Amino acid sequence: MVGWRESGVYPFPYNLPSSIAFPGDFWKDVFKIYKETDQDGLERAIALFWADGELVLTSVVKGDDQSVKSSHNIRVNYVVHPTKQGYLRRELTIDGKVVKRTDVYHKKAPKKVSVEYLFNMHTHPAQEFNGKKVYSFFSLQDIKSLILSQAVVTGLVTDKLWLLVRTSETPANIKFENFTDADMTVENLKEKFKLGVYEAEFNKKAIKK
Repeated sequence: MVGWRESGVYPFPYNLPSSIAFPGDFWKDVFKIYKETDQDGLERAIALFWADGELVLTSVVKGDDQSVKSSHNIRVNYVVHPTKQGYLRRELTIDGKVVKRTDVYHKKAPKKVSVEYLFNMHTHPAQEFNGKKVYSFFSLQDIKSLILSQAVVTGLVTDKLWLLVRTSETPANIKFENFTDADMTVENLKEKFKLGVYEAEFNKKAIKK
C-alpha cells in the first residue's frame, strides 16, 4: 500500500487478493469502535499506520451522528537505553503519548525510520426500522474523499467491516454531482467507480465481493 501511494500507481483489479487477513489487535479496536457507536449513535474514526515495520492503530476520534474527522501524529524514536549498555530504546508515540517501548540491540536499529499512513476507518450508527437495526453503506462523501485523496484504501465499520480499494481503473475525474448516497451500492462501486470491495465478519478474513 505504501509503495502504491508513493508511486501513484494503483493495483490492477485482477491483482487484488481474494481475501485479506488482519491480526487480533486490529479486530479488538474495530469491535471497540463498533460497540461505542452502537451505544451512543455517534460516528468514530480510527487510522492505521505502518510504523517502522509494525501495524499501528491510533486512538479513537469521536464525531457526531453524521460525520467524523480525524488527524494523528505517529512517531518512532530510538534513544539511548537508560540501563542496558549496547541497547537502544525504541519508543512509539501516538498523538504525543508514548504507547510502547521496546529494547533493541544497537546494531539492529534501522538507519532510517519509516512511518506511513495506510488508511482510515469510520463507523456508521444503526437506524431502527420495524424493530430491526439497519446500517447505512458508504456515503457519496466517503467515496469522494477516497478518490480525491491519495489514499489507496478506506474502511467502514457497521456490524461488519467493509473495505474499498482504489485500483488502476478507478476514474480520476468523476462527476460526483451525478450521484447520490443511494447510488453507493456494491455493484456501482465495482462497476462505475472500479473499486475493489471487501466484506468481513468480525474476526474473520475480508472477502472480495
